[in-house]
Amino acid sequence: MRPVSSRTPLWLLGAFLAGLFTHLLYQRWTAPFPGGQAYPVALAPWERPISQKGEAPLLEAREVEKIRKLAGGRARVRGRVYRVGHSSKSDTYFLNFGPSPSSFTGVIFSSSLALFEKKGSHPKSYEGREVELAGEIKDHPKYGLEMILEDPAQVKIVD
Repeated sequence: MRPVSSRTPLWLLGAFLAGLFTHLLYQRWTAPFPGGQAYPVALAPWERPISQKGEAPLLEAREVEKIRKLAGGRARVRGRVYRVGHSSKSDTYFLNFGPSPSSFTGVIFSSSLALFEKKGSHPKSYEGREVELAGEIKDHPKYGLEMILEDPAQVKIVD
C-alpha cells in the first residue's frame, strides 16, 4: 500500500468546501419568494417582430443592423435605389440601396427576369426610385444582406 500524501487531506477538504458552497448557492437561488410561491423560469425562443396586422415588419434600407437581425425571416424593406447593377455573365440585376458593399441589395436572377419584363417593369426602371421590397432576408456570407426577388409583386414603387 502507498503512503498517503500530506496534500490529500487538503485536497479533500477543498473539494468538500466547494461542494458545500455550490449547494448553499443553489438553495439561495431556488428558494421560494417570501410569503409566496416560486415561479418556474423557462426560456422561450426569440420571436421575430411582426406588425399588428400580421404582416412582415417594415424597415428602412439604411437600417442595416435591424435588417440583419431579421435574416432568415420575412420583412418589407423600403428605400431609394442608389444604383441598379447588372452582371452580364449571369444576367442578374442588383438593386443596391447604397454605395457601400455592406448596403442592402435586392437581387433579380435571370430566371425571374422574364416575369419582370412581362409585367412591364424592367429592373433598370427602379434606379433612383423609392421602392418597397417584400420577401425573405438573407445574410449571404460573401455578398451581405440581400433579398431575392422572384416576382414583380414583391416590388412596390412608392414615389
